Amino acid sequence: MSLWAGFELWVPPSAPDNDGLPRFEIIGTTCQIVQFPLNPGQAITSEPGAMCYMNNGCRLQIKTGGLMSMLGSAFGGESPWKCIYTNNTQGPGYVAMTTDIPGVIVPIDMSSIDGTLRCKRGAWVCSTGDQETQVLAGFNPAKSMAGQCCGGLSFILQELQGGEWSFLSAMGTVITRELSAGEEIIVDTNSILAMTGNIEVDVRQVGDCGAMCCAGEGAFNTVLTGPGKVWLQSMPIEKLRALFPTPSKPRSGGDGGGDGGGGD
Repeated sequence: MSLWAGFELWVPPSAPDNDGLPRFEIIGTTCQIVQFPLNPGQAITSEPGAMCYMNNGCRLQIKTGGLMSMLGSAFGGESPWKCIYTNNTQGPGYVAMTTDIPGVIVPIDMSSIDGTLRCKRGAWVCSTGDQETQVLAGFNPAKSMAGQCCGGLSFILQELQGGEWSFLSAMGTVITRELSAGEEIIVDTNSILAMTGNIEVDVRQVGDCGAMCCAGEGAFNTVLTGPGKVWLQSMPIEKLRALFPTPSKPRSGGDGGGDGGGGD
């Protein structure tokens, strides 16, 4: 759905044909499931713990890859091991995946990505296709020292390369924006889900001292400069965690056992 100022409301795309079966099916509106109908011999690659259900003839194998691949996955926020679910029956099968956060699943057609897709660390859930999507680690693309230190992005980002379809976990409403060459957009860093590899990243001061102290945006905002495409989410996991702060540990001793032991 097209919105004002060039934004697009993200909706799940129509799944391509898979020899008479849909390539994938997105089920639900929140806390979604992505279901993959599988022809004999077809497989899905996922992060550990993503499987929700599968047919009886679907078999699991663990793939480690080389040392550099394992290190890249680990630094990119994923497990160094990948799960491969293959339909070993003679007929159609299925496997379904879910995310580890209460959100939505965003399919990305990797054939439409020119080069690298940079994602929030840990965003990748699973991929389809005979050609495996490479889940790697890349450095923060900010060119300035301020962008590296104050932009809010991790020094290491997740990078996806190649493959057919990749599926990312997001929270809230997802919108996209195609930036033309030299066009800038100022965003909250935590709201960034993914961006194409040619997007430039920098920071800009929020405003004067009053804005930095009272606006709730910190001292800097992130500036993304095109050309390229960016995916933004309305309720990143960081916002949800802020609603439920970690309980403080009870202090030991000091008050003689609280309310217990009182007699008449």
